[in-house]
Amino acid sequence: MEAVVFITLLVSAAITVFAFFAGNTKRIIYLLVLQAGAIGFFALMICIVNLVIGLQFDALITFFMAFAEWFSCAIISPLIIYWGMVKTKNEADQPSIGLRNSLITVLLVAVFSVILGIGVLFPLPHEFEVLPFTFFIFAISIGIIITRKDSLKILVAFNMAETALYPLMVESPVGVIPFMLAIMIFTNIVGVFVISEAYKEYGSLSIDDWSWKE
Repeated sequence: MEAVVFITLLVSAAITVFAFFAGNTKRIIYLLVLQAGAIGFFALMICIVNLVIGLQFDALITFFMAFAEWFSCAIISPLIIYWGMVKTKNEADQPSIGLRNSLITVLLVAVFSVILGIGVLFPLPHEFEVLPFTFFIFAISIGIIITRKDSLKILVAFNMAETALYPLMVESPVGVIPFMLAIMIFTNIVGVFVISEAYKEYGSLSIDDWSWKE
């Protein structure tokens, strides 16, 4: 794995960990922007290199698809969620499992990701080298979903988990990518709409309050 790719993915993983402990909604949205921007950076660089070297129409299409994915993940989706925060409030909370258990969870996921990279993926082709980072970022994002009650943070974490798959999405057939991006944007719009309406009804962003208040 090239040094720039390794550093970029390492930074993305660190940003996701920071998001796990983020105190308020605005901060975790900013971290989503940084995470998606960092993950998409190396994929765009690879596409640019292939475009310059190959100068082929297919390489140009691949670059535009990669840019569309990056723009959707790093700009459009965070803006949609930020709009939802403006319509509701900037909620502050912490993981429900506590600081100690949160640190243990992050450490265990990191160890498992390293074992996965060294033991399982070592004989696999070069393009699968990113999978340990993908697994780590995806798992930490799912951890945010499980340990938070704030619906907007859960939506952010859902986007972070989806962004973790970005390096694999770039390799998808070109015809599939616009459909995937449309689904992602539509999901965020619907999610923000549901959250804002629930906030009007229950006066809270916590999914627990939605469940118990009559």
